[in-house]
Amino acid sequence: MAKTNKQMVVGLYSFPKSGNTWLRAIIASLTGIPNGPGMLQKYVTDTHYGKIMENPWAFQGTDWFFYKSHFKEPLVKHKDETVLTDKIVYIYRHPLDVFLSYLNFVSNNVSPQAGQSLGISFDKVEDLTPAQMEKLFSLYVVNATLFPQNRKFGSVFESINSFKSIQKEKPGFVHILRYEDLQDNFKPEVEKICKFLGFKAIDVGSVFEEADKRTQQNGKFFWKRQKNNFENYLTKEQIARFNDVYKDEMKAIGYL
Repeated sequence: MAKTNKQMVVGLYSFPKSGNTWLRAIIASLTGIPNGPGMLQKYVTDTHYGKIMENPWAFQGTDWFFYKSHFKEPLVKHKDETVLTDKIVYIYRHPLDVFLSYLNFVSNNVSPQAGQSLGISFDKVEDLTPAQMEKLFSLYVVNATLFPQNRKFGSVFESINSFKSIQKEKPGFVHILRYEDLQDNFKPEVEKICKFLGFKAIDVGSVFEEADKRTQQNGKFFWKRQKNNFENYLTKEQIARFNDVYKDEMKAIGYL
């Protein structure tokens, strides 16, 4: 009888537009998942489009089920199946860069249907007038999200605080990293992920280029992978206003 691998279910969580797709690509590169059409969705499943427990990836003696979610709380049920997650990796990003990336996502050139409720149509972020930007920014300042009706995602701070609380309550269950730390110190940050998940003898040096191939910036979905991009689009007054409203929250996550 053939030996059966043990199973591990790993959730990759974030608030939308916080670096989850990059994280998925890193996980795929670390574990040798092929870089081909549909491979990322098949083996690092976006839960909006597929089931979690359908396609295991065999790696280092374990059958891995990786999945992505933007829910502010870990899934316990998905598409009529019970979800028993063993480990969670959570990534967060500067909330104002999240705002700008979200605007790109809902633009006419990317996913206009996602932003229909906003009542402003634009092809790209650069096309927004100061008045339109202020209207959208004011919504974000009030709610810390562009879509307050989406209770499952919550606000950017609700999402971060939820997983920070879980990490405190259940040591070893959640690993949290910042998008900016991943940019500045890629190798040590990825080594932390490997240690958390129990990956052995990984050549992290080759992972950056491999992950980069999977997330080639096409000016649309991935847009501008850089820190403090918000400074190119928001006024100093707008930035100061957000920081004043969310002073405690921003300090708690290392941005003030």
